[in-house]
Amino acid sequence: MLPDDRMPEAEVTLRLAMFIIENAHTNEDVVCAIDGAQVQVRSKVIFPILEFLSSKGWCRPSDEGRWQCGYKNEDYEQKIIVHSSAGEGDLVSKLNNGYTLRVESKKGPLITKPGSQEYPLIREAIGQLMTVEHANDDDILAVAVPESEKFINLAIQWRKRPLMQQSGIHIVTVNRHNQITGLENVGM
Repeated sequence: MLPDDRMPEAEVTLRLAMFIIENAHTNEDVVCAIDGAQVQVRSKVIFPILEFLSSKGWCRPSDEGRWQCGYKNEDYEQKIIVHSSAGEGDLVSKLNNGYTLRVESKKGPLITKPGSQEYPLIREAIGQLMTVEHANDDDILAVAVPESEKFINLAIQWRKRPLMQQSGIHIVTVNRHNQITGLENVGM
């Protein structure tokens, strides 16, 4: 179902949403913006969103025909709300610590390949995060990428850079076990 060598952007976003809910970092729904082109282009399925969420216990209402809707897991009160509108971030979640987590996600390779896609992908996500249409002064800003050796090394280096620290932008890595790294210091 999922490619072994890469993680699609929608998967990064949804795994982070599951992490937030499953680890009780919010008492509210987590909102995810997933562009239709991340799911399907013409007849080609890019990311099987319904099958993926269902395999993790997240189901859409039986009367809902679209993939843009609220997904419920019987183990949690919160939903994962999926929509296709741009401008606020790929993931927005009001956290229990009173802050709002606002994330731009990127796809990427899980294995090292010739030619580094990771560097421009993180830079693009930082640029997208800096230009979101809606943000609040108390937002926790983050870029989420797949956990791979190259992404981890870049995240470790860039978290120390002075302007990254001044901006408060966090670089988060997400793996296929719904574990994340990079938000340890935000009081989640």
